[in-house]
Amino acid sequence: MTLPRKLPDSAVPWLRGAAIQRVFDALQKDGDEVRAVGGAVRNALLGEPIRDVDMCTTALPQQVIERAEAAGLKAVPTGIDHGTVTVISSGEPFEVTTLREDVETFGRHAVVRFGRDWAHDAARRDFTMNALYCGADGTIHDPLGGGLEDCLARRVRFIGRAEDRIREDYLRILRFFRFHATYGAGPTDDEGLSASVRLRDGLTQLSAERIGAEMKKILAVGACPPVIAVMEGTGILPLLTGGVARLASLAALKSLSDELPEARSPILALACLTGFVGEDAGRIARRWRLSNQERSVMFRAVEGSASLLQASDPAAVLKAQMLAWGRETAQDALILAHARARSAARDEAGFAGLHELARSWDIPVFPVTGHDLITAGVPKGPALGSAMEHLRRLWAASDYRAACDELLAALPVE
Repeated sequence: MTLPRKLPDSAVPWLRGAAIQRVFDALQKDGDEVRAVGGAVRNALLGEPIRDVDMCTTALPQQVIERAEAAGLKAVPTGIDHGTVTVISSGEPFEVTTLREDVETFGRHAVVRFGRDWAHDAARRDFTMNALYCGADGTIHDPLGGGLEDCLARRVRFIGRAEDRIREDYLRILRFFRFHATYGAGPTDDEGLSASVRLRDGLTQLSAERIGAEMKKILAVGACPPVIAVMEGTGILPLLTGGVARLASLAALKSLSDELPEARSPILALACLTGFVGEDAGRIARRWRLSNQERSVMFRAVEGSASLLQASDPAAVLKAQMLAWGRETAQDALILAHARARSAARDEAGFAGLHELARSWDIPVFPVTGHDLITAGVPKGPALGSAMEHLRRLWAASDYRAACDELLAALPVE
């Protein structure tokens, strides 16, 4: 394979932007060098979307601040103890970090010292595809060698000994699987997988929040089912969930994501993984410290999907759910119901119409108020609530078309 020396022209619009070029110009002084690093370079090579741009420099943090401000840019010392300054150019933030090497590591924390050696900086990163740099003109730098080839081959490989990288931070086990699901091609790297399996008990040392956040990132990836299957088969996933994963339902959900972007939700994926069992969902919600909103989404989607699958008139049930929960939550329940039907090889013919209904139905507002009932002679108290509930049932029976006067006329005469 002939390796490129520069990023292809099609991959560098972000690098040619005035905002980032001003950062390069401001900081590259007195022999110091600045390069973009990591995800932006990797994604440019792979044709993937580029979100944030991180940069590295041989300049010390205080020099970065002084040079940025001298050039009229804003500098925020967001992580200055570890060498990171956020430089804001034309409203765009760029994290600029002074080259570092680890003196001592313990978990995700490390004692670092600043340096000028690009290879030392690269060696402290996790994967070879993340240890790539590029200059202002798009020239690619691969200080350790092999990273560019791994990136272009979509091979997710740890830098150096996989076991050493994992012991520095056990979350890298989960990152290994996430990166393979997102960027990888072919089977997972043998050494990385073997080390991840051997050291999997180290995951128990991590906080629930870190595990939950990383697992949600994995479950958000469309191509995650094969990776989740590997995690399940190697005993890594059961360590995190405390149960058996239902892989067929997860695969069914992800197969819907091309036509239904909402199916990419990691919370719906988690509901599939638990097999729609409330007890299992509750256990993982506690283990991964899901927010109250995330728990509500998951439990309502599970409950709503079951109601839709059991209904003789699912369109009526879907409308009732949209009125009670709002469009988005009702759509979650519908998508989950569709995934459950697909995984069980049930007839899917009716789902197209239901999805269209969920997208386009103009959700009505119940036309009767408490004031209307009191004016009509209904006394305050329990009778008012009973009358309101009676009229809501009549309104639903009319397919939500009955007007206020029609409903009030249906009140029982005392």
